Amino acid sequence: MGTFDYITVLVAVVVGLAIADQALSLHRLLRDRRRVQWDWVAPLAALLILTELFNFWWQWRGFTGSTLGDIAPYFLALIVLFLTAAITLPDQVPEGGIDLGRYFDENRAYFWALYGTYLLVYIPLIVLRKIEAGRSASEILQDHYFDFICIVGYFVMTRVKPRWISGAVMIVTLAWLIWGFDWWNRPLASPA
Repeated sequence: MGTFDYITVLVAVVVGLAIADQALSLHRLLRDRRRVQWDWVAPLAALLILTELFNFWWQWRGFTGSTLGDIAPYFLALIVLFLTAAITLPDQVPEGGIDLGRYFDENRAYFWALYGTYLLVYIPLIVLRKIEAGRSASEILQDHYFDFICIVGYFVMTRVKPRWISGAVMIVTLAWLIWGFDWWNRPLASPA
C-alpha cells in the first residue's frame, strides 16, 4: 500500500463517520417523530452537506500529494466538513420534544460559518490543483466563479435570520453542486 492508499482509508473513515452521524441523527428524529416539530431547512442542510461529503470523497481520487504539507490542508477541510455535517441535525430528541426550525435558528450562524470556512479552505486547494495541471486563469474563473461568490455569501448568511432565505440559498447551492458538476452524466469511473 502506498501513501495515497493509506490517506484514502483515513479520508473514507472520516467521510463515513460524518455520514453515519447524519444517518443516526435522522434515525433518532424518525423514531421519535411524534416529539418532533418538523421543518424543512434542517433536513435540507443535512442533504446539502451529505452532497458535499460525497463530492469531497469523489474528488479525492484526483489527489496527488505525498507529503504532510500536501495532505494537511485537505484534512483540515475534511474536519471542518465533518463538523458541519454534525451540526445539521440534532444528536438527540429530548423528552419534551424538539422543533427543527428552532434548532436550525439556534445553530444557523455556526452552520453557515463552518460551511463557509470549509469552502474557504477547500476551493483554493482545488484551484491550486488546476493551476498545477496547467489550466488557465480564465478556465479556473469559469469553473469557480460561483464558488467564490458563495464563500462570501455563506459568511453573510451567518447574519441573515429568516429561515426561508437559508433554505433558498441551500436549494441554489444543491442545484449548483448537482448540475454544475454534471453528476447525472458523469461516468462512475471518472474523477471529478
